[in-house]
Amino acid sequence: MRIAIIGAGFGGMAAAYDLKNAGHAVTIYESANYVGGLASGFKEPHWDWSVEKFYHHWFQTDHEILDLVKELGWEDKVLFPRPLTVMYHNGKFYPFDSIGKALLFPGLGFGLDKIRFGFVGLYLRLTNNWKALEKVTADAWMLKWAGKDVYEKMWKPLLIGKFGPFYRDVNMAWMWARIKARTTRLGTFEGGFQRFADLFAEKLREMGVEIRLGARVDSIKREQGRLRVGGGGESEAFDKVLV
Repeated sequence: MRIAIIGAGFGGMAAAYDLKNAGHAVTIYESANYVGGLASGFKEPHWDWSVEKFYHHWFQTDHEILDLVKELGWEDKVLFPRPLTVMYHNGKFYPFDSIGKALLFPGLGFGLDKIRFGFVGLYLRLTNNWKALEKVTADAWMLKWAGKDVYEKMWKPLLIGKFGPFYRDVNMAWMWARIKARTTRLGTFEGGFQRFADLFAEKLREMGVEIRLGARVDSIKREQGRLRVGGGGESEAFDKVLV
């Protein structure tokens, strides 16, 4: 089959990899002039590493992506250093890499806000009921259960840092998965995630996947049993489209 994939983020490229290995003809449409999606980065000419535009890392429990990296032969380029996590408050940095240290953070005071912060974190670490969380946004859930002060000081800045103006649309199940799976060591790729994205795109092209950069998709229409992908005044028919 001829299959179009919209978006050259890690998800889109991973899908292209599997579909191409299954014998399909794959074309990726990417509106940006680079691959990587939310994990893409920027780099000055004299830098050895790129810096992610949005905060990004891998957990040691992210088995699917780590298995993919291993399959591609780049396992030796994955690094899992132990980060120093701190919070900046009133001109000072405070350790924030354990529950005990988080509870000593003065930015939430020592009253109800800190209790709510602790219980919310504990609940999300222990619960497996992610289906209920899938019905609500992180913005709404945190405002209700963590409270406005805790949300504004702790969780909202993290969501904005990751998703920018779309932070209100993030599903709470996503937030749960990040907290549930969090490990003490956070992973990255040697040279930055943009380096991984570029290498992955190069590998896909070698396999025969067509990656169209700067190709914005404006429409997907059914036509005589196929799907026509349109953009930039041109269109092309495919058997399937993955959005």
